[in-house]
This record gives sequence, structure tokens and C-alpha cells, in this order.
Amino acid sequence: MKKLVIAIVFFQLCFTVGSCQKPSPPEPYKPLPIDTIPTILFPTNLEILWNAPFFSDSTENYFWDYVIANDNNIVLANTFDRSYNKPRGIGVYNMQTGERHPAWKNDPSGIFTISENENLNDCKVAGKNEDIILIYSRYALFGYNLHSGQRMWSLNIGNQGGIGIPKMSTKGDNAFICYGPGGALSKSWYCLAAVDVYSGVKRDILQLQIEDNYEFFILPPTAYVTATGDTLLFFMTGGLDFETLQERGNAYCYNMTKIQMVWENKPLITDRNVCPSASQPPPYIIENDKLIITGMGAIYCLNQHTGELIWQKGGLSLNAPPLYHDGKIYIRSGDPCILLCLDAQSGQVIWENATLNPTPVVHGEMAIYKDRLYFTAGGKNAVCHLVCVDARTGAELWHDAGPYGVFRFGVLIDPKTGYLYCNTGWSTLCVDLNRTPKE
Repeated sequence: MKKLVIAIVFFQLCFTVGSCQKPSPPEPYKPLPIDTIPTILFPTNLEILWNAPFFSDSTENYFWDYVIANDNNIVLANTFDRSYNKPRGIGVYNMQTGERHPAWKNDPSGIFTISENENLNDCKVAGKNEDIILIYSRYALFGYNLHSGQRMWSLNIGNQGGIGIPKMSTKGDNAFICYGPGGALSKSWYCLAAVDVYSGVKRDILQLQIEDNYEFFILPPTAYVTATGDTLLFFMTGGLDFETLQERGNAYCYNMTKIQMVWENKPLITDRNVCPSASQPPPYIIENDKLIITGMGAIYCLNQHTGELIWQKGGLSLNAPPLYHDGKIYIRSGDPCILLCLDAQSGQVIWENATLNPTPVVHGEMAIYKDRLYFTAGGKNAVCHLVCVDARTGAELWHDAGPYGVFRFGVLIDPKTGYLYCNTGWSTLCVDLNRTPKE
């Protein structure tokens, strides 16, 4: 009996990983002709304006957070899931109606086919009119025209001698990528580069070398234009000494206009439990010339001009990106999860909610509208809710499981309309916050 079980497992592994024979290419994806999005399954108090499926057959998928394009469209990108033999791609929807953009009518406007190796690791919108859609795969960067749906250019990062960090950042006409030889951690050098979003032309901004036996990487920067017109890049590096198992994180400010380093804070971080990672957002500038940096287990506030540490808040376990709004930083930390609000100038805790347990779903971007904090959070029986909290006190105001009893990923709010966009795992809901909850 044991021999039979071993034989079955062996043949399963052969056909799964191709160790015995190469599997035949998957059949091209053909969408079902009938929309099978289920009807309302649960009572909900959300005022839902529209509900747009990503795939026409309502297959679930894995998505990055929403981005706004051209001030009238939202862009939703699925990542690398090939389990249903579907191309990875993006959906572009009208923010008011949920209708697909005329140039992106295909299902789902495939960027990479199921036979291509590229994984869709990041999606951003850039350009003067926010009409260039950028797709990043770590090995290549692609630029698409929002209006035509056509690929404008592609940049093969592998041809540059390296592989990129799986995130990018953008500012104006530039996309910023970071790459090094051989993988995420480099034993020699790492490079920060700017790519023109209209032409795909790349220029290296700076290159850093390994120091003190720390294999390292550079994380995408935040670009800031000063009153004199100089462009400053604020960014972090992360490193690991494999002999001592010590980690470190360095902070930098580089003047891209004058081609010179403004300051370095080395090392800012020496605790392996709080080091930066690609899952955390780039640094950001707040009032009074302060710079906020997020590690895995701590938040740091630096002087923007000198890099001097002003305050730090440790003892965190950040399982979703913090949110900065109107002088405050909102954080979900730990397991069980605690919701915190910090004063961004001092780092002091303004309030905390230790009873809500707002465990983030994947990515878990938060947003604020009219002094109310919104996010998706896990609950009992695998039900994920949309949660509304008073941003001034931390008190929960309401939660709702939506029409299907589940939410996935983060939220996006258009402050002009009060429309909130959230994901059920197979469709996008547009919720009118001014009429939610329903009476």
C-alpha cells in the first residue's frame, strides 16, 4: 500500500513540476458568454452604485491596489495567477459608471499571456495627464497608452545586467526602479534608475556598492521638487550580513538635479525585526520639513534637510501600509491587531483601539473621508468586512460584509465625490459614502 501511495505521489509531482516530461502549453483562455456574477447573497447597508466584474465569468483573482488615471478612470491590475489559464492584465473603469474604457474592452485586456514568464508585480499611472499606465514585472517595465490601450514601449531590465525590486515609484514623467545583479540581495552593487514614461528610455541615477559585508538592495524613492526646482530623491537601502545575521537599513537624500548626495543616515536601522522591505511604502514628506520612513516593525521621523532622527515608534508589526492624513499616522499592527493613531510631529499615540482587531486583508490600503477611516479587515468565519472608524477617536462606527460576505485587498476613495472603490475578489464595488449606511 505504501509503495502505491509513493508511486501516485511521484507521478503527481512529475506532471506538476515537469520533472518527468514537459507539460503541454495551456489552452488559450476563452471567456464564458454569460456573466455569472452571483446575485445579492447577504443583506447589506452599503449604497452600491455599480458592481463591475474583472473577468466575465466572475473567476476570483489576486489584485494590486486601485490607481486613478486621467482623473476619470480607475485602473485595477491582476498579478500572476495562472491557475485558471487566464492572461494577466488590467481593467480600466469609468469612476462614475463602472463601464470599461473603450480601449480596454477585452477580457481582461491581457498584458502577459499565460505562456509568458513575467509576473505582474506593480502597476502605476504617470505622465502629465495621468494617461500612461506602467506595468512592472521585475524583469521588464512596460508603458501603455491609456486612451488607445496600446503598448508604447518596453524596457528589459535583464538586459541591463540585473533584476529589479518588485516595486516602483513615479513622479511626473519619471518612473523610478531599482535593480541589481542576481536577485533581491546583491553581493556587489545596486542601482537606482529613472525611466522616461513616454519613451521608455532609462538613465541610471546612482549606484551604491556593498559595505561591511552586507548584501543589500535599494528601495524605490520618493521624489520631491524643492522651491528652487531641484528634484530630491528620498530612499532606503536594506542589507543583511549572512555571517552574523545582522540587518541594517540606511536612509538617503540625493539631489537628482545637482547630481550629489545631500545626506546619509547610516545605519538608521540595526534591528532585523524592523528593517525596510518592498512591501512598505516609500518615504513621504509631511509638514514642518519632516520625513516619515516605515520599517517592518517601526516608524521613523527624520529631518528632511539633514537626515537627523527626530522620533521613532518601535514595537510594531506592520502588516499593512500606514496611512498619513492631516498630521496623523494611522497604523494597524500585531496579531491580534491593534489600530493606532500617532501624532506625526511627535510620534505620540493619540488613541488606540485594541478591541476591534482589524486584521488587514491582502495589501489593505486605508483611506479617510470626512473624518472617517475606512479599511477592509478579516473577521470570523473567513468573512472580511468593510469597516468605518471615527478617525478622531478610533471608535468603530459600523462594519458591513457587503453583498457577497467578503472583501479582498484595500480601498480607494475619490474625495471629490465620496465614492469608495473596493474589491470582492472578482468584482469592483463603487460605494457612495454619502449615502452609506442606508437608513
